[in-house]
Amino acid sequence: MTIILVWGIACKQEKSYPVTIETSKVELKDTTKFDLSYFQKTADGAYILPWKLLMGVKFEKKYDEKMAMDVELPIFSDTIKSLNGQKVEVEGFYIPVSETGDDNIVILSAFPFAQCFFCGKAGVESIVDILSPKKIPQMKLDSKIKFQGKLKLNRDNFDYLIYVLEEAELVEK
Repeated sequence: MTIILVWGIACKQEKSYPVTIETSKVELKDTTKFDLSYFQKTADGAYILPWKLLMGVKFEKKYDEKMAMDVELPIFSDTIKSLNGQKVEVEGFYIPVSETGDDNIVILSAFPFAQCFFCGKAGVESIVDILSPKKIPQMKLDSKIKFQGKLKLNRDNFDYLIYVLEEAELVEK
């Protein structure tokens, strides 16, 4: 008999808790079919996406032919994979991307600008590309806002972040 201690994520409470599994009594199942009922939903049916889940991604170093160098590629958990292509809602801090000149793209960060990925105090897993079909209104840096859209996990297109919210709509300003 083998005992394994693993960490589970209770998405509704956003807490981690230890789970002991006795492997001699466990039938292994396809874990890519994560039960989405564990996630809270908004009134209009979007899954509430906790930053804790996004920031739990791991990375592997691989050589990329196009970049001609080693790159860090995300290894997404089965839990986050279950939300790929789903309508989600995420709340964070507004970071404009004025360099692109595109009013339909902003970055949503788990942290205010002074602590975000661009200042070197957090990882790429703490930011999300927000792609909207509509012009996103100018807001004050670090405004706390919510967006809903279709989550896309991005492993190898270096033009975008690892998390992309497509068809994003501003929920709160």
